[in-house]
Amino acid sequence: MKRPFLLVGNGVNNVLQDYKWQNLIDNLIDHIGAKGLFNTPNKPFPLLYEEIFVEAIKNRDYTELALKEFISAEVLRLNPSKIHHEILTLKPLHLLTTNYDFTFEKALDPGFKEPKNEGAVKETVYNIFRHHKTGDINLWHIHGSANNPSSLTLGYEHYSGYLQQMRNYIVTGTGTSYKQRFESLIRRLSRPLKENLSWLDFFFTEDVHIIGLTLDFIEIHLWWIFTFRQRAILTKKINIRNKIVYYYPTDLETSIRNKLDLMKSMGIKTQPIPSDTANKAIFYTRVVDHIRNQ
Repeated sequence: MKRPFLLVGNGVNNVLQDYKWQNLIDNLIDHIGAKGLFNTPNKPFPLLYEEIFVEAIKNRDYTELALKEFISAEVLRLNPSKIHHEILTLKPLHLLTTNYDFTFEKALDPGFKEPKNEGAVKETVYNIFRHHKTGDINLWHIHGSANNPSSLTLGYEHYSGYLQQMRNYIVTGTGTSYKQRFESLIRRLSRPLKENLSWLDFFFTEDVHIIGLTLDFIEIHLWWIFTFRQRAILTKKINIRNKIVYYYPTDLETSIRNKLDLMKSMGIKTQPIPSDTANKAIFYTRVVDHIRNQ
């Protein structure tokens, strides 16, 4: 089997872990001494984070780095479950994740301590190039990694800046954003691509399987990639032949119909996988089997 390219979201952490994303939000609010001050339901987290940020900076003498260091310490408590191990049986060549934690690294190497960034440039805030290798798998923490708190993509401001950097990399080139200049991905794709510099390359060159990612509409950078890619295909700007496949549990099909319709319009294959509300972990086992058997 050809080694797959995977994009894995926080769903893999939310099924078998006692510690969930809502716990992190609640603990952050408690940490700054603001319990009961925020109405958290139905708020996109990047905007809720901005609300927490304002309270922490304006009234409670915190720095943003202190907030991100707290979140980093929280997610480092997470340990791999059988789901992480099952996904790794696919032996992905590249594993992209929106998660800050090192659960996959720990599953690969129980003695894992600190990743060594092997990116083409050493970013401090954004995550265009940041990646490292554990065993023979390349891991890309596209929302930042817990060992570098400044890289955590949390608030609306960070998301917006990140999208700007991504668009530059793909459309116009990096210019003076980095010490080393990079030609735009569009131009590089007009001839045989010699090397992959960024996780962004894979969405135009490799089949990418998306697992355990809710793809909320606040993920403006990912939705922008899908939109730009489909526009490029329709206008024949780039010869794109790879596939993007989004796996989702059948029991959510009705509730996420709006997302599925949008994905299909953007050329993304939506793949339903039978689910079991009594045993949510089995969804991931079935996804792994489906990818393996293709």
